[in-house]
Amino acid sequence: MPEHPTHRKEAALRGTVNQLARTLALANRYLVEQLEQQGLHGIAPSHGDIFVQLFAHGELPMSELAQRIGRDPSTVTALVKKLATGGYVTTAKQAEDKRVVLVKLTDRGRRLQPVFDSISNALTTVQCQGLDAEDLEAFDRTLRTMQENFETALKGEPA
Repeated sequence: MPEHPTHRKEAALRGTVNQLARTLALANRYLVEQLEQQGLHGIAPSHGDIFVQLFAHGELPMSELAQRIGRDPSTVTALVKKLATGGYVTTAKQAEDKRVVLVKLTDRGRRLQPVFDSISNALTTVQCQGLDAEDLEAFDRTLRTMQENFETALKGEPA
């Protein structure tokens, strides 16, 4: 007797979050290895989004940086503090509004852009091996739908 389509779907999805978590953990391990091979000890994968935004925009208010990378402001503050301690960024209060903290790359931080570009390209190469454009587009659509489903559920809206 063939399995009911709903049961097949449930079975297929049962391990999805686990697979995503495992894939993210492996990607983070890969990134840490790549960073360490470049002599960048103390920079974590979680700093990557901050660097990408600052490479693109130069200087950003801390609150905007948090919004752009989809992280809680307190988390971004802690990440930025670590980067400032390492000499990669500076923070300063905005002259017009002292409540606004601006984050800016130092020369040391700016010099990392080619390294980050190279690591990003290597990550893309590894994660896309054996996948064609159609596979990647379908996977992207699926992930976006799942993210929207969780966002809706967290807002308490019906699915």
